[in-house]
Amino acid sequence: MPDSAHQTGPEPPYPPDVTAFADELEAIMADGTHDLAAIAAALNDRRPSARGRRDWTPESLSAYLAELANA
Repeated sequence: MPDSAHQTGPEPPYPPDVTAFADELEAIMADGTHDLAAIAAALNDRRPSARGRRDWTPESLSAYLAELANA
């Protein structure tokens, strides 16, 4: 008999809104945008929400990425 209690996968490392933010960030960078100010502007156009953040500046984006790196 299988041990179904031990067959579940681990919890995702980030909540869905953070994952959605990361998907948007990857799409922006895949388009060739790599300047922090331009990335912040593109995020404002796409409007992803990540942990309640919606209005992106280069400073807030930098701080948020540092927060994620330390999580």
